[in-house]
Amino acid sequence: MGEIFGLVIVRPLGLILLAIFKAVGSYGLAVILFALIVKLICIPLAIKGKKSMLAMNALNAEMQQLQKKYANNRVKLNEEMQKLYDKHGVNPMSGCLPQFIPLPIMMGLYYAVQQPLKFMMGFSDDVISQLGSLVGVDMASAGYYGQITIAEKLGDLFTQNGGVWPDAVTNITNNAGELLNIDFSFLGLNLAQTPSIFNPSILWVIPILSGATAFLASFVMQKMQGTQNSAAASQLKMMNLIMPLMSLYFGFILPGTIGIYWIFNNVFSCVQEIVLTTYLRGKKEKKDAEESARISAEKEAKRAAQRAAQQEQSQNAKKKKGDK
Repeated sequence: MGEIFGLVIVRPLGLILLAIFKAVGSYGLAVILFALIVKLICIPLAIKGKKSMLAMNALNAEMQQLQKKYANNRVKLNEEMQKLYDKHGVNPMSGCLPQFIPLPIMMGLYYAVQQPLKFMMGFSDDVISQLGSLVGVDMASAGYYGQITIAEKLGDLFTQNGGVWPDAVTNITNNAGELLNIDFSFLGLNLAQTPSIFNPSILWVIPILSGATAFLASFVMQKMQGTQNSAAASQLKMMNLIMPLMSLYFGFILPGTIGIYWIFNNVFSCVQEIVLTTYLRGKKEKKDAEESARISAEKEAKRAAQRAAQQEQSQNAKKKKGDK
């Protein structure tokens, strides 16, 4: 992992997760609240994307006409489609951005979870190595989740010492970071562990729910977007298949913490999709109705003016005829 990514993305996410954990005292709940906070922060982008998507749906009829008209001329079709987008101020890519934002966050959260001593507590590699030696973990051979193992063993020392850090630990850390006892258990699940597809256990509930909620999120998005052109509908159907399978797969190769984050990110996405679509669609329909009423009123006023002018002309003609 690059140092820039670690400094710019992972460390801030680790500090946010640390602050939430200190506030609520539960690692699993901290991850869930972290997912909610990220979702709330991204609402402005989600609103922009949703507006663009609703505007795209309103152009379906015109887009289908263009597709039929230029079915054999792909270049001309793309030019006319772009003109249509520009005319109505629609950016077809803006609706996709909010869907990709959780991915780098999930990557950052993965490293924050994988290396809690470094990215949550802020310890240097040298301090982490000394702590590993203290609890019998060799970082050179511990693999990807060596820091999690160290954190769990440090927690055991903390508990065995009556809820106080032993001097052997504090002498190493020496206020170089923020030493915390992290309990990775949540609702009977050890979120530091990775579910194994070859070893059935209660942890299987995490990847199963991850895949199920991913399907639910895709299904809700498809239903809330309503009528679409054939290309967009095909893409959504493909997403309905790919996203649940990817979520299921990642649930079996990443620590349970990542699965919990993804599950609740999907749940919050469903709620956001329903609320935003209902609100923005109602707002758009109201605006369209007001615009339609305004146009009708203007047309009626013109017709009334024309009728009044015709009546005046008729009266003037009769008056002139009478004068003769």
